[in-house]
Amino acid sequence: MSTTKTAQAFQQLEEGLTELLESGDWQKYLKVQSQFHSYSFNNVMLIISQFPEASRVAGYQRWLELGRQVKKGSKSIKILAPLKRKMEKENDKGELETKTGIFGFRTVSVFDISQTEGDDLPEIVSPLSGDDQGLIDRLTAFSSQNNVPVLFQGALGANGWCRYDGKTGQPIEIVVDPLLPKQHQAKTLAHEIGHSLLHSRTQYNDHIPRSQAELEAESVAFIVLHHFGLDSSDYSFPYVAGWQQGEDALENLRQSGMRIQKAANQVIEWVEINTQTAKAA
Repeated sequence: MSTTKTAQAFQQLEEGLTELLESGDWQKYLKVQSQFHSYSFNNVMLIISQFPEASRVAGYQRWLELGRQVKKGSKSIKILAPLKRKMEKENDKGELETKTGIFGFRTVSVFDISQTEGDDLPEIVSPLSGDDQGLIDRLTAFSSQNNVPVLFQGALGANGWCRYDGKTGQPIEIVVDPLLPKQHQAKTLAHEIGHSLLHSRTQYNDHIPRSQAELEAESVAFIVLHHFGLDSSDYSFPYVAGWQQGEDALENLRQSGMRIQKAANQVIEWVEINTQTAKAA
């Protein structure tokens, strides 16, 4: 039964995540990642508008601290940094408190990793390669019958995404980058199908943190691929841990366990039934 196989795959996901979180490589990875800023939406838009291929951005001094040098002649990416100062404000009890506030912004220069050279940074996530064993076509058929058509086109720098209707908040299409290796396309498609089954736009924004939504979607992808004989652990385990920043990743995975397995089973059972029907025809 697919339910049993799904439970076994979920257990493997737990075990793989535990092993990763306990590894020295993961601790080293987090140490380096902690030195990169989490940029605001406005700064992300500024970065993309100036350097669409940007993947990992930091200031000149930060790159030096990480053992990398900005290449001569590289054009900097301009973003906005807040100007802060301490101010005294009266609290509810009439007492003065010193707080730090923003009173303006200044322009600062940053550079993408592709504009630097030097020491390699620790990498945990490994892109998938290899064949999809026909899974892409079957997942595309599943999503189409679920009223979420799949488009294979550029995904604005991402591997793929699920687009939602602005009024209803329901998923209306999935986009997958066709330049990805076939197995990674299959994984990405399964991930976005996970979003389409589990997350409306309202849930995504208001009720389920982005980190939890990504954990759920990637876990669905891992289970679906595992069931059909494809291993996405090199990508899925660190992807899940990365979104959780390693903190409470296992607990959050277990809390969503039933939702994840139910969505994965829905995909697996439909694909199996319709594959058998196609063979019999």
